[in-house]
Amino acid sequence: MGGDGGSIPRRDEVVKVKQAPEKKNKDQDMVGKWQHCALSGQALTKPIMSCALGRLYTKEAVINLLLDKSTKSHIKRLSDVVELKLTDNAAYKNEIHADLYIDHYSSPYVCPVIGLEMSGKYRFAFNWTCGCVVSERALIEIPSETCHKCGIEINKEDIIIINGNGEDIKKMTDQMKKRKERLKKEKKKKTDNSETNSNNEEKSLNNNEKLSKNKRPAGDNDKQNKKNKINSDKTESKNKFEDSNSYKKLFHKNSEKKDKAHWVTYNPYYN
Repeated sequence: MGGDGGSIPRRDEVVKVKQAPEKKNKDQDMVGKWQHCALSGQALTKPIMSCALGRLYTKEAVINLLLDKSTKSHIKRLSDVVELKLTDNAAYKNEIHADLYIDHYSSPYVCPVIGLEMSGKYRFAFNWTCGCVVSERALIEIPSETCHKCGIEINKEDIIIINGNGEDIKKMTDQMKKRKERLKKEKKKKTDNSETNSNNEEKSLNNNEKLSKNKRPAGDNDKQNKKNKINSDKTESKNKFEDSNSYKKLFHKNSEKKDKAHWVTYNPYYN
C-alpha cells in the first residue's frame, strides 16, 4: 500500500496524535503581570494602584473603569483600590542591549528593607492601610507589628500579596469581605459617637445660655444695683417735692381758706 508515486505514509501523517498543551512562557507571563496594567494592558506608570486581590493597575485605567458603568468589576469606587508607595531602584536602567536581550528580572522598584527587586521572581506584599510595598521575605525574616517603611501599626488581615496564586486569591477574597464588614461597623460607630457628641454639645450650650440669663457677672450686678438705687432716690425726692405745700400751691387750690377782714378794716400786717 502506497500513495501516489510509490511513497509510503508514516504513522504520524495518517493518525492524529494528541498534541501536548502549549506551555506558557514564564517570562512573558511574569512581565505581563508585574510590568503592565491588569485592565488596560499598558505599561505601569506612577501612580500605581492595587486592589484587594493584589492586581496592579494604573490610576487612569481605574478611573476609566469607574466611569464606564456597563463593566462589572469588584472595583466599584476609589476606596476599593490603594495607591502603592513604591521604593525606586537606583540601579535600574531601562535599556535594550545590542543583541536585543531584555533582562526581565530587572525592575524599577525594590524592597526597602532587604533590596530585592520587584520583578516577579520574589513574592511582594503591601499593607492595605498605608500602601507601603515590601517583600514577603522581609515580613517573615524581620517580623514586626508596625510597617517597615512608615511605622504605622499592621493588621495581619490587611496584608495583600501582589499577583498571588489561587490559594492567595481565595484567602484575600475572604479577607476583603471581613475588612468591608469591619469598616462598616467602625463607620457606624463613628456616626453614632458624633451624633451623641453633637447632642451633648447642644444640651451644654442650652444650659450655658440659661445660666447666663439667670446669673449675671458681679460687675453687671453692681451696675444694676447702682441704677436701681439712683432710680429709687429720684422717685423718693419726687414724691417729697410733690407732697410739699409749695408744689401743691402751684397746681392745686388751697383747701384751707382763711377768713379775711373787711376791706375797710383790713390791715396787711395782721392779716
